[in-house]
Amino acid sequence: MASSREEQLRNNRRLTRQIIGAVALVFIVVGIITVLGWCVSGLRAVLDDSERRESYADRVYGLVMFDVVPFDDVSQVDSSVFRQAAIWGTVYTIQKNDGSLDAYERDTDTGSVILPRLEVDTYLTNLLGPDYQVTDGSFETPEFVYTYDEEKQGYLVPVTGSVGLYTPEVEKISTQGGKTYVTVGYIPTLNNSSSGELSLTAPTEPTKYMDFVFTRGDNRQWYLSALQESEMQPEATATPTPTAAADSTDPQALVQDNLDSTMTDAVGSAPPDATAVSEEPQEEASSEAESSEETPAEENSEDNPDSGADSQEETPSEEGGEESQPAE
Repeated sequence: MASSREEQLRNNRRLTRQIIGAVALVFIVVGIITVLGWCVSGLRAVLDDSERRESYADRVYGLVMFDVVPFDDVSQVDSSVFRQAAIWGTVYTIQKNDGSLDAYERDTDTGSVILPRLEVDTYLTNLLGPDYQVTDGSFETPEFVYTYDEEKQGYLVPVTGSVGLYTPEVEKISTQGGKTYVTVGYIPTLNNSSSGELSLTAPTEPTKYMDFVFTRGDNRQWYLSALQESEMQPEATATPTPTAAADSTDPQALVQDNLDSTMTDAVGSAPPDATAVSEEPQEEASSEAESSEETPAEENSEDNPDSGADSQEETPSEEGGEESQPAE
């Protein structure tokens, strides 16, 4: 009886150890899977920084749109440049997230969208940092005139479909010397052409590159401090060699060439009988002229029958004269 109870206790202890071992094994497997997941996520984050690139592209969108010239310090740039970039960068962000500006109030007189000042200032703060100070109010740029509505506390943004020269595409992000360099490719928009007209063949690849330099602020965030020309250059595309005809820019010469070619084709296409017909009258005329010259001589011979006799009489005398010479 006692032995059976001891055996039962040993079985219970064995079962308990098995259960604990199984639970431990489950935790070990779960831990391994979790660690592997973290490793994969970390590796993916290192290799794929698309979200980071998109974030920087959104921040510099307004500056790329109007092709801002390079600068070494933000204090060297007119504040209107950054305010315009902030306005259109905010408009782009709204359209990207909401799809349209229908939720925003419009000015009854001009139909312009009233963009809240708070959203524009927030964009500027995220781009340049909290230390950059901007005075709110109406301002003007070479592209537009922006009116500030004191009552509505917002900027009147003109409603137009042809804004901006380029769209950004972040190529690479690197950190060196305590600064972050964001290389951005400039892709021309459809309305960015030398003639100023809408172009349906706008390039889909960047035509130039710029480096946006970001410096870490006191709050450990990165803010724009400079804009430089990048060492990265767009790939050269082969262009066909123009022909001599394409190089001609003189309209009069082109017209004359066309006329000459037309006349040559017309002569070459004329039937051969036409030239033969045109030559026959000339041959007939020449033959008639020759016959007219010979006719008087023949008539004279007919009118003077004695001329033939005279010629016959003179012939023997000449022969005789020739024979008399030996006698002398």
